[in-house]
Amino acid sequence: MKYKENKRMNRRKNRRKKRRKKIIKVNTNKCKVIGALVVTLVLVVGIGIIKANSKEEIACAKERSKVLEGATITDLALNSSNEIKKGPSKSYGKVVYLTIDDGPSEYTDKIIKILNKNNVKATFFMIENNMKAFPNQVKNIVESGNVAGFHSITHDVNKLYKTNTSAKEEFDVNQKTFKAITGKTSNLIRLPFGSKPYTPRDSYNALVGSGYKLWDWNLDTEDWRATTSQIINNVRQYSKNKDTVVLLMHERVQSVAALDDMIKNLKNDGFEFVTIKESEQEKNFWLGNLTNEAK
Repeated sequence: MKYKENKRMNRRKNRRKKRRKKIIKVNTNKCKVIGALVVTLVLVVGIGIIKANSKEEIACAKERSKVLEGATITDLALNSSNEIKKGPSKSYGKVVYLTIDDGPSEYTDKIIKILNKNNVKATFFMIENNMKAFPNQVKNIVESGNVAGFHSITHDVNKLYKTNTSAKEEFDVNQKTFKAITGKTSNLIRLPFGSKPYTPRDSYNALVGSGYKLWDWNLDTEDWRATTSQIINNVRQYSKNKDTVVLLMHERVQSVAALDDMIKNLKNDGFEFVTIKESEQEKNFWLGNLTNEAK
């Protein structure tokens, strides 16, 4: 009896072992299939990426060939040098319109050299007699990529607003003189001492109705009475809480001396320099669209 019982138990054990082997074999096969699928998928994706990269590289190579075609070694060296000089870009959405009044003058060319050195442009609001006295400087403003506007003939509020149209008539004369010198026109103007409180409503309407774009400011360097260091400090202090600065300066010796440091400080504070475009909405005290009150 014991012999038969042992024999049955052995048969059961053998059957269990066979079942386990089958299960292990099935699972092993499943793992192999899954593994093969994973490897295949990885290969397909990898090949796709390689092909995509190859296409991009071929496209880039073709584009480089177009750019480099006909370029000399000197051209390539100059382009590389210019790229290096650009340095890292830094912009925080803050802009400054650098505007310069009362020119042109003996300082205009020096101002433009400083602007070029710092790779920025400005908007010059010029007076009639100074345009006539310094025509080459007027041309230099335009040819150097800066923007020209007008700042009246008399620079006298009593004469400027003698009639409702006398201000407009002064700027019309500015326009004719500018065109005679450069062959170009401009619709940008700045009224002496600002558009408020001196400008009567009728005079303002006559200017705007004639298509002139009137610009005031929201940061005065006070360079007409300040030293070089005071100008630099004024700009640093009063630009702190502004995202848009319309900066007023004049063609004076102390202003020229302050200009380089002033530009560098504003750049370090994240400001981008822009010129006034004739097509954009003007910023002035009448419209109330200057950020912060004028200082």
